[in-house]
Amino acid sequence: MRKLCAALLLFFGLASAALAENLVGPTNVVLCNKIATLAVGPSTITQIVPVVTGQTIFVCGWEVTNTGATGTFSLSSGTGSNCGTGTALIIPALNITNTAPSVDRQQYATIQLPQSAALCVTPSVATIAFVIWYAQF
Repeated sequence: MRKLCAALLLFFGLASAALAENLVGPTNVVLCNKIATLAVGPSTITQIVPVVTGQTIFVCGWEVTNTGATGTFSLSSGTGSNCGTGTALIIPALNITNTAPSVDRQQYATIQLPQSAALCVTPSVATIAFVIWYAQF
């Protein structure tokens, strides 16, 4: 009888630990249900996802192409016109050529911007185009 009680205590103790909330990482994952695009043209910091006061932008990924020979791009957050105020670098400048697009897309959001901040992109040349998958709430 003692072994049965010990086994039941062990079973219920392990089962409750498995059902507990995550100790590390988010409890809920964020799925991206929106897409933003920016055609070739700008070569300065440009807002791609606008601010919605009180909401947060979550990024699942991007695909960036270049019709020119070489260039770089970066992602930033901020407020004001084209993230001109409180600008914070999210992804540093990455190289992009016409033979190697930059693609980084996950099933779940991997980047979270500060609340009430816009998402901006900075192409170094006017031959770079963007597609960004995101969620905002």
